[in-house]
This record gives sequence, structure tokens and C-alpha cells, in this order.
Amino acid sequence: MRFPYCQHRHSSPDPKAPALEIQGLGVSYPSEEKFVLRDIDISVSAGSAMALVGPNGAGKSTLFKAICGLLPVRTGNIRVFGHPLGACHHRVVYLPQRSEIDWHFPISVLDLVVMGRYVYLGWFNRPQKKDIEIASHSLKEMNVLDLADRQISKLSGGQQQRVLIARALAQNADLLLLDEPLNAVDESTRQTVSEVLHKIKAQGKTVIVATHYYDQEESRYDKAIYLKDGKKIGG
Repeated sequence: MRFPYCQHRHSSPDPKAPALEIQGLGVSYPSEEKFVLRDIDISVSAGSAMALVGPNGAGKSTLFKAICGLLPVRTGNIRVFGHPLGACHHRVVYLPQRSEIDWHFPISVLDLVVMGRYVYLGWFNRPQKKDIEIASHSLKEMNVLDLADRQISKLSGGQQQRVLIARALAQNADLLLLDEPLNAVDESTRQTVSEVLHKIKAQGKTVIVATHYYDQEESRYDKAIYLKDGKKIGG
């Protein structure tokens, strides 16, 4: 599994700035000329919860990857807590869809969650006791601490999702980008995830959730942005 990290110096958030400000964004994949996202304008207040709604292929995952610096910005700009991309990268965590993770990679659940701490450690420093404790606490929050020593290849779909969210929690970021976190999971996992997201928002953190099912989840969010064919729909 590859988790790229930016080399910019960590910067503190601007307390007066939105958590996320996007203006005129255009994005394409490196090997393609065609724009996948076009003319995207979004502002998300700090401490809010936003739903990013749209069908498969609408551009939700592409937008998240652009915010994280995993895809180049062709036009426009993205600012996170008032800073250009990369300056606050440790304060942003991206939770990909489960299908993007190699679940056959020979690693334990705890080791996977500790990866959420690497943005502070760098590649060549070993996790310290504090990092292990934070990772263990994140597993406990997701009710899967008993799986800490299990190989990730032995997890069910619901367990996989809980563990991925635990890794996101371990980073202790201020902006969480969650790509379909409630897709194809059991009711118990849905309830646990919903409770944790509510707790995260209560802590003043900002959450953006990509979803197909906004009508079933509307009460969880302060606002919704709709995407279709790489463009924002409506206001």
C-alpha cells in the first residue's frame, strides 16, 4: 500500500478561514487531456458536516484526491484552512473506498491503523509508545480493539470499514474526507460509524462524506453539494 506524503512544512490553520475553499477547479488524470472535474466552486465552514452527493462516475473520489494532492490541479485553486495544498497536509485525512486497499497485504490491523500516525513520523522513524496508544484508542472507538493482532486479510467488509476509519481517527486530522464510508456495511457498523462521525463533528472537526444515499442520511449534514458528470449541480 502506498501513502504519499507532501514535503511542505506543517502550517497552523487560519482560524478565520473556511476548512475548505475551492475556486474554479479543473482536474484531469495525468495520462488524459479530458477534464474529470470542471469549474468546481465549494466552500465548507470549519466544524461543519457536508455530504458530497452523486452517482458513480460523478467525480466524488476525484475531488477528494485533488484535495489531498494526489491528483494535479489543472485550473483554479484549493485552499485548506486558508493555506495552499500541502501546507496543512497533516490536518487532512482521506479515507478511500475499501476497494482501493490491498487487503491481502501482510500486515496486522494495529499496524494498518498506526499508518495514520506516519504523517507526523515520516517514513524512517519508528512509531513510539504514544502512537501505539493513539492507534489502540482509535480501534477501541470503532469497537474493534479485539482485532488488533489479526491480519487484515481476515477481516469482513464491516470490519474493514471500521479499521479504515480507526486509521483516519489515529491521524487526529481537522478535515476528514470519507469516501462512501457506509456503503455495503452491516447495520451495526453503520450505527458505530454514525456515532463516531457525530462525535468528530462535536469536537469541532470538519467532515465531508461522499455518498449515494443522502436522502437516507440528510439529518447528519449541515449542507450537501451535488456532482454529476464532473460538474457541480445547483447552488
